[in-house]
Amino acid sequence: MQKGFQRKYDDLNDHLEKLEKADLLWKIDQEINKDRHLHAFVRWGYVGDVGTVLNSNPKRAFLFTNVTDSKGRKYKGNCDVQVGGTAGSPAIYALSMGIEHKPDEGLSALSQKIFDKWSHAFQHPIPAVEIPSEEAPVHEVVLTGDDLKGGAGNGLDTLPVPNNTPGWDTAPYFSAGLFVTLNPDTNIQNISQNRCSLKASDRMTGMWLIQTNGGAHQNWAKYKERGEKMPVALIVGAPPTLQVVGPQKVPEYLDDMDVAGALAGAPYRKVKCKTIPLMVPADAQIIIEGWLDPEKLEMEAPFGESYGNMSVEEYNHSITVTAITRRKKAVLSSMISQMAPSESGVIKQLNYSAIMLNHLKNTLYIRQVKDVALHGPMIGVSRFTVVVLERNTPKTEIWRALEGATTFMRSVGKMTVAVDEDINPNNVEEVLWAIAYRTDLMKSVKIVDHQANGHAPKLRDREWEAKIMIDATLHYDMPPVALPARELMEEARTLWDKAGLPPVTPRWKWYGYNLGDWCEEWTKCAQRAVDGDWLINGLRTARLVDTDAVGGPTAGVPREGVVRWNEKTGEVDYPPGFPLKDRFDTDE
Repeated sequence: MQKGFQRKYDDLNDHLEKLEKADLLWKIDQEINKDRHLHAFVRWGYVGDVGTVLNSNPKRAFLFTNVTDSKGRKYKGNCDVQVGGTAGSPAIYALSMGIEHKPDEGLSALSQKIFDKWSHAFQHPIPAVEIPSEEAPVHEVVLTGDDLKGGAGNGLDTLPVPNNTPGWDTAPYFSAGLFVTLNPDTNIQNISQNRCSLKASDRMTGMWLIQTNGGAHQNWAKYKERGEKMPVALIVGAPPTLQVVGPQKVPEYLDDMDVAGALAGAPYRKVKCKTIPLMVPADAQIIIEGWLDPEKLEMEAPFGESYGNMSVEEYNHSITVTAITRRKKAVLSSMISQMAPSESGVIKQLNYSAIMLNHLKNTLYIRQVKDVALHGPMIGVSRFTVVVLERNTPKTEIWRALEGATTFMRSVGKMTVAVDEDINPNNVEEVLWAIAYRTDLMKSVKIVDHQANGHAPKLRDREWEAKIMIDATLHYDMPPVALPARELMEEARTLWDKAGLPPVTPRWKWYGYNLGDWCEEWTKCAQRAVDGDWLINGLRTARLVDTDAVGGPTAGVPREGVVRWNEKTGEVDYPPGFPLKDRFDTDE
């Protein structure tokens, strides 16, 4: 234990100040009812565009400084509520991770930066330093014994814990709480983010996913095997570099607080809990201590999940609260959950994409892989994966990449698509365009059984599901993309700005480019049209052909059958055997 050891990293208060300075935070001082409106208010900032959505106006976090509840209680000056401050957007997540990132660098570049920082943190953890209780901000207020009992107005009911999916949730939930559990065999603590609902002023429940084989569930299984009660702590309002650890898969041999120290670049300060044998971050906002009996479970839920449906009532862990410690003026962190876009979706999207990219390139040695993106909005990240490959990648490598992407992480990749480099993998419309027009479904699709269901609505007819892999890369050359040429679009952009119209940021493809099925003569014809000399192009095609000679309307002109305007003679040069007919036919 070290007395006087000073904090050298941001706590949540510092982080919120940085978000505000970066124009990534909205402060709401009007009264907001945590039971009815708080999360509904936040959701309006994520289901649609707020104002003119540009890179300079991204999604923001919310800090509510005047929270009330349906019983008329007021929490102003005692405890604020923040939502979205960990990963409400990629820009917010970058700030939480301590990563400098410019919006024009793109999601793939940010994803790789995040991967590199996690890799460094796993390899170079910084041990946390224990400090005395009297120096820990989270021990400024301590509630135990009778302060926790009695129901309304006591214990857990003194905190402004919001309903996350009002109208469907059956209790307030800590959605951003971090559970601290201990591996009794190794004495290594695990920190994991899982939902936690309130049941009484001194009782709450915890749900730890079995499907993802997380550390909290593994530790619970060890206590159950031993027949011992299990100590549990819940961190509420963690410093940002610890908050991001909660959803992350950290190697079992590492203490998560030491990994957080590596992310922060300084040792974390930790303090002993008041009533249980666990260590917790001294600079958290709130800590809830308790015990659970592994032999007993309690009904909990419904709760809105990131896969887009309510998780209905099920049996989970019942925790008897033995202490609540907190700052005198605290900030309670809540997370944007429910249907994506959600904070967990942003975290998983940016982390999983880089992890899978590095697996395909550096473990499977598929050198043609250029990028990987896991789609987040509505789908919730783990269901839809896009792999980007170089043009003309051998089919064997395309399918090796598809199969590798679907087997690397359990239950990730129910739908996996391979595309060429001209497709933006983070734009689902472009991916669907590639699927619609670059696939032959009889040979471009493979459906394989026995995919784990994972974090999703429970299957009612069997224990697993299938997965689909789609090769949506170009199978042959195609005509150019049907948009104005880049040079002309850039000239028009300058005119747009001169006209005084609002700034515009492209959301889809914005200029045309060649995909191989084109010829120089058509380029010359297009240039004449731009130059106003289109009448020459009419002279070039003025010689009519017999309908039956080419097979009727919509018959194509093969590249060797293209006629050419001779600039020197001012006449048309016709190929031998004109008119020639393309070998491809069109269905009538």
